[in-house]
Amino acid sequence: MPDLTRREFLFKTMLITGGLALASCEDEVQDEEPDYESPGMLLGDYPPKNVIIVGAGMAGLSAGYELTHAGHNVTILEARSRVGGRVHTHRNEFSDGHFAEAGAARIPPDHDMTLGYADHFNLPLDPFYPQSGFFVYLSENTRTLIPTNDFLEGRPWPTSVQHKDYVKIRGGTDLLPTAFAEYLADQIQLMTPVESITQNSGGVFVRVSDGTEFTGDRVLCTVPLPVLNRIQFSPQLSSEKLDAMSGGYNYASSTRLFMQFAERFWENEGLNGWGYSDWPEEIWQPTWDREGPRGILMSYLRYDRADELDALSASNQLEHVLNRWENVFPGIHDHVEHGSSHSWVKDEWSGGAWASPTEEQYEVLEHHIGEAEGRIHFAGEHASDYHGWMQGAIVSGLRAATEIHESASLLT
Repeated sequence: MPDLTRREFLFKTMLITGGLALASCEDEVQDEEPDYESPGMLLGDYPPKNVIIVGAGMAGLSAGYELTHAGHNVTILEARSRVGGRVHTHRNEFSDGHFAEAGAARIPPDHDMTLGYADHFNLPLDPFYPQSGFFVYLSENTRTLIPTNDFLEGRPWPTSVQHKDYVKIRGGTDLLPTAFAEYLADQIQLMTPVESITQNSGGVFVRVSDGTEFTGDRVLCTVPLPVLNRIQFSPQLSSEKLDAMSGGYNYASSTRLFMQFAERFWENEGLNGWGYSDWPEEIWQPTWDREGPRGILMSYLRYDRADELDALSASNQLEHVLNRWENVFPGIHDHVEHGSSHSWVKDEWSGGAWASPTEEQYEVLEHHIGEAEGRIHFAGEHASDYHGWMQGAIVSGLRAATEIHESASLLT
């Protein structure tokens, strides 16, 4: 509880020092608020509603932000002790201000809402990939060095944009959800898992783990499908949603293993700490543009390879990757300080990295996953066409926010 109190204090302090008045509206005439504009602002004058949002990931935060600006009363309930969901920047285990992304990291140039909100909150962007040094490709234990320009003209997978087109948020991706959360500080309740949602003609009733009940006109559910099945709905959700949240809509496994080094020894060979291997995996040096001798390398694994790493103990995970990387960065065992990992399958409030349905699952269920059911609305990257991206979470959150904004308070 002290951590929550301190977080709330910091958020409120930021609001006050930023010049935002927390004034009472009972007797005072408030100064007219400056013109507001954002990438997803809600248009039209509609009666205010009491809205309960389940989940403080990117979908819940973006929806809550715009609904609040449009005059609605918003409460956000988050099971974790932090905001951001699968935007999760690891900082505490690293030295000298280094960090690494367990989740969302790179942003393509056509993700207008993600880029738009970064600009809205004045968050600078930098190239995601380094602009100098050799990249590495390891195939059958043979290392090939790739010149910078050749790599930047390539693509991380065939249908993606070129490496050179990706950007990142300077200082860490978690600065984006933090920016939303600073504005919504008084409306976010952390470590508050939702256990049941009941709707009837009088409203929606949300009960959380300590027995507290919240009442609203509308609910927005943004939790991933593997977690949604922990919430008891009354009346029951549609058969399609029940199917999807009971394992009928696949999620991807994804695990990232991070290592800290006292010095960037790989630079002695002109390497920049980035590349690929045929395991397969992506190799990143997330803070390649940070000054100082220390460095971070990470292995980014998906699907079967992530499951394979998840089955090992923490020490065996590190040794498993180090042994393979001796062919990528010779002598790596002599330089590593420590390592850690993050598995999204093992993450209690995620159950997977992103929605990854089969073609049949997509065709049968996709339309139903984001469809409102009475007073309950749904959002998240799984309810979008951008599976696995912040853009999907934001776009679906704004779609649901528009539904709520324009809906009648009473069901018709």
